[in-house]
Amino acid sequence: MAILEGKKLTQLGNTFAKGMGIKKNYREPIGADPVTRGESTFSVGTSDTHAYVEEEPSSADWLRELVPTSQQFVHYFVNLFPFLRWITRYNLQWLIGDLVAGITVGAVVVPQSMAYAKLAELEPQFGLYSSFMGVLIYWFFATSKDITIGPVAVMSTLVGHVVIKVRLIHPEIPEHYIASALAILCGGIITFIGLIRCGWIVDFIPLTAITAFMTGSAISIAAGQVPSMMGIRGFDTRDATFKVIINTFKHLPDTKIDAAMGLTALFLLYFIRWACNFSAKKNPTKQKLFFFLATLRTAFVILLYVMISWLVNRNHREKPIFKILGTVPRGVYY
Repeated sequence: MAILEGKKLTQLGNTFAKGMGIKKNYREPIGADPVTRGESTFSVGTSDTHAYVEEEPSSADWLRELVPTSQQFVHYFVNLFPFLRWITRYNLQWLIGDLVAGITVGAVVVPQSMAYAKLAELEPQFGLYSSFMGVLIYWFFATSKDITIGPVAVMSTLVGHVVIKVRLIHPEIPEHYIASALAILCGGIITFIGLIRCGWIVDFIPLTAITAFMTGSAISIAAGQVPSMMGIRGFDTRDATFKVIINTFKHLPDTKIDAAMGLTALFLLYFIRWACNFSAKKNPTKQKLFFFLATLRTAFVILLYVMISWLVNRNHREKPIFKILGTVPRGVYY
């Protein structure tokens, strides 16, 4: 029965092909005997036949092309960990440069990271943790002299908004738990995109959109930090930016001595930067020296005002004259 049904289907197919004008022997060379695999048709057929007849690929051939070879696997592994290409050539000159860069960046990152932790609604020590853990892991997977790894103002602000919203619904969850869960979620997505080599997606992000986002974030962050710098309290600095600006002007009469510390520190930062840039133009031969001095201005201002704070508040530890950071826990407890 099966054979009869097969013959009927074959006859039906032949009839259908004939009606549609389909040639059943389209695979056979014109005017030539059947050609075996790898045999030139010029040796058995006419000049108008195909030069070569290749056997149709099978599923096994297709899968074999997808599976990487050992050489391709090694190439992928080396690209995944680019430090393997230069770590064997590391020398003393590079070490000296890295030490200078590490001290310079560290002097800036330590106070900066604690400030970013405050933006993220976290305790200061979490800013210190995040400032070096990212760099410690990143150098295995990439290398760049220009990229900055660690907390930034925009990211810290967004984390702070997430922490506040989650805490309103679940006040029993600690802030650092929420931030850690968010970090794992974002890190997993970015790691997956990197492993599948889809980093090119970033190339399609419009520059105007990034510029607008960064500008808006800068205005929002600046508006939220001015009240703290002026010692103004009594309203939510996480509110809409225009409301924060309006409330800041309304509470200007409530400005405290904190403003003297904040405004003078801000002025000193920009004055040192301007002085170093001006001196570098006047003395091009010492341009590198003034560049390093400008880079260290943050560390200098921080140390200067730490000394001033200690002199002013050493007899007022229970009730400081102006707001200070407070005690930072030692070690890693989380």
